Amino acid sequence: MRNFKQSNLSLLPLLVSALCMLYGVQSFAQKTPTLKSKELAVLTGTFTGEWAMYGVDERGQVIRRMAWTDTIKAENLMVQEERAYVSTTDEMIFEGGKVPPMKVQGTEGYFLNKDGSLGDYFIESMGQTYRVRKIEEKVWTYTMNASPQELARLGFIEVISARHVIVKIVTQEDGKETHRISRLTTVNWKDKEGKTRWLQYISLQGFHQRQ
Repeated sequence: MRNFKQSNLSLLPLLVSALCMLYGVQSFAQKTPTLKSKELAVLTGTFTGEWAMYGVDERGQVIRRMAWTDTIKAENLMVQEERAYVSTTDEMIFEGGKVPPMKVQGTEGYFLNKDGSLGDYFIESMGQTYRVRKIEEKVWTYTMNASPQELARLGFIEVISARHVIVKIVTQEDGKETHRISRLTTVNWKDKEGKTRWLQYISLQGFHQRQ
């Protein structure tokens, strides 16, 4: 795999929050939907996926930086006054064999409304909480800042500003529930000549499929 360095491992916890958006919770009170709820019944389980992450070369052309497969599971339901959530474990195996397999832990679930019903979905990673919005049936999205340190490892020399937008669409492919996820990144940076440049591109793309 070209253009990959061991330092890119520090990117992985930042990526995990872009990959999940998959899991569900169960009833804890009379006013809360039960597992018979359509929204909850389809969310628990084990998913496997394939992923690729992209950066730029010295000319600012988009190139693939790394690729991996993973298996992600949700378990250990916890219910609190304002949240219902599960713990997630993502086991990742990297292309090329240069990077050892990695296991990343996370947390995600639902905020609960005052009447006990499900509110927005959330993902927690590295001390940050991301609120996921359902914009229409089977379509979700959320945003997150892209740090200069992260983007430097993707090939951007002097980052002025950057933002990620993550989109998930659920499909049925050959009878299997599939979660297609892409991350659109918009970057303003300066190249080696000091010229200010802008780029909007897909920096992460892949899928999870129910097993």
